[in-house]
Amino acid sequence: MSLYKACPRCKRLIPQGLQYCEVCAPIVEQNRQALKEHRAECLRRKRNSRYNSKRDPKYTTFYASKPWKMTSRKKLEDAGYKCEAKLEGCTKLAVEVHHIKPIQTPEGWDLRLEWTNLEAVCTSCHNHRHPEKYKQKDEPGVIDIRKLLR
Repeated sequence: MSLYKACPRCKRLIPQGLQYCEVCAPIVEQNRQALKEHRAECLRRKRNSRYNSKRDPKYTTFYASKPWKMTSRKKLEDAGYKCEAKLEGCTKLAVEVHHIKPIQTPEGWDLRLEWTNLEAVCTSCHNHRHPEKYKQKDEPGVIDIRKLLR
């Protein structure tokens, strides 16, 4: 004789050991997945907010603008999502658009939407183009002899 309990959602009798009945289980799983996605989105927004608070609002507004989003998306499509940085050994997908002349300069700001000033790049090549922003962390326990010889 098996024991039964009530489904916590609809109160139908279900065998002991199951959490939900067969009708409620997919609904509960869908709700869990939606909550997980919502939490991830909130965390992404929080991280972006922290990042953007350190930036000049002029650039944050530009990167959120419709003309930039359309231009950068079109640049990635035209590049076939291939990295144009041509750094040694890079065969990754391009997911970002790099300004050849930085928009923080007056000349770069004037060319911010110019096709010739844009380059489709992968994340690692983009980080390589901006070493001042994305410094690589030393691996723990690894000594760089080049630093010792300086």
